[in-house]
Amino acid sequence: MSLMMWPTVTRPWAATLNVGRDAPIAIAGRYVILAVWCLVLFAYGLDAGPLYRTESLRAIIGAECLRGHWLFPVLYGEPFLTKPPGQYVAIGLCSLPFGEVTAASARVPSVIAATLAVLLVAGLFRRVLGDHAGWLAGFLLPTSVLWLDKVPSAEIDMSLLGWVTASLVLAYRAIDAKARPVPRAGLWGASLLCLALGTLTKWTAPAFFGLTLLPFLIWQRQLRVLMSWPFLLATSLAVALCGVWALAVANDVGWSTLVDTIRSEASYRFHPAPKAKGYPWGEVATYPLVVWAAHLPLSLFALATLRPRFFQQWDDAGRSLLRFLHCWAWPSLLFWAIVPNHNVRYALPISPALMGLGVMGLWAWLRRCEATGLQRAKIAVVAFLVLWLIAKIVFVEVVVPQRASKRNAEPIGLALRTLIPPGEPVYLLRLKDEGVLFYFGRPALRCRDPRTLPRPAYVLLREPEWHDRSGLGDVELVQWMYDQQGDPLIVAKVK
Repeated sequence: MSLMMWPTVTRPWAATLNVGRDAPIAIAGRYVILAVWCLVLFAYGLDAGPLYRTESLRAIIGAECLRGHWLFPVLYGEPFLTKPPGQYVAIGLCSLPFGEVTAASARVPSVIAATLAVLLVAGLFRRVLGDHAGWLAGFLLPTSVLWLDKVPSAEIDMSLLGWVTASLVLAYRAIDAKARPVPRAGLWGASLLCLALGTLTKWTAPAFFGLTLLPFLIWQRQLRVLMSWPFLLATSLAVALCGVWALAVANDVGWSTLVDTIRSEASYRFHPAPKAKGYPWGEVATYPLVVWAAHLPLSLFALATLRPRFFQQWDDAGRSLLRFLHCWAWPSLLFWAIVPNHNVRYALPISPALMGLGVMGLWAWLRRCEATGLQRAKIAVVAFLVLWLIAKIVFVEVVVPQRASKRNAEPIGLALRTLIPPGEPVYLLRLKDEGVLFYFGRPALRCRDPRTLPRPAYVLLREPEWHDRSGLGDVELVQWMYDQQGDPLIVAKVK
């Protein structure tokens, strides 16, 4: 990144925050540089290791899309509605050119989502604070530990971040637009469409949207926006889109299955984990600190934005953006701190807001630097970006292989392919091992009642199931194997 991205002369802070607009060619060139930065950070490591943890689950269901199950997720021949189909459809679409889902193709949606989020936030900062602040936001946004782990990944979290970021940035533009109702209606339509697609990716998307928009409108004294026809029309269309999907799914699986699954998923979120001894009150205080620490070092500068005097340093547009980022970050962080099942990745969609606040704190400090201090600050920022690039290389080349060596399901899945004849599906009773079954790469079906098994049939059993196999009838041991965690994985043939 060029050291000439920031002004080299000191200006009084009372002066305008914009530092001028670059020519269109220069702007396009900087976007290309920013896209290359994203490509290096996000695409590097696509196939660096086997699928890890629940990545395999997402990839298996994505592979079912290529077998025709696009409407709702299907796992082992059964509806799997704990999550909507958005991530799985994205994996399927990204895998279409290859004809199959691979570890790399399953991770492509997170790369696309992360890149779009960076460009959207950079564009937002550029529009409000000027070109140089925009490029600074774009380069620094992905420099957190959470992004290092989640991009690239087949997990849902980064895709959800992408949809939430798009919906909120577009909503901010619609609220702030100095335009006629028709363009504003278009922005609201695009915002709520992104929210609908985010909801069809993970059920929690509306929570992030509502917990940001409502406090922001109250703070801005613009609650009337919620009763405007562009917002109401866009909301109606978004609800209709989700409703049409729900009707189509219910027509296939039944309303009771859909509603019970969603209710069960919500219950899991809002009740303490089974092993917990009551409500985890201590985590309510520590969870925000953990999330903040996951965004270091830029989150240090975000603390400066909490001071009332910090607001006074900005013009109207800067204060509006600052309010927006605060409303995006803190209400959702408080919400996920209160929800008893704490996981840092649940708060990933607020990452752009936390990092954005850090950028505003850093930008304010840079603008107050004297000429010599400013030059040193530039060098420090560029050095940090270089160090982050090195950290990315170390993560891909060292951390990922070490992590994979302890949980590598690929050789086990390939060995399983040699034991079961081509064209034969494998049946599961209570076994759950998506890692091995993804690399097995052939159809696997869940059997709830052993009496309904076709005969002959190949089954995968856990050790207790093998010792209590009387209900299966005549069973032949094919191979006693072990999964990537070292637990017995028994291949048997039911005659």
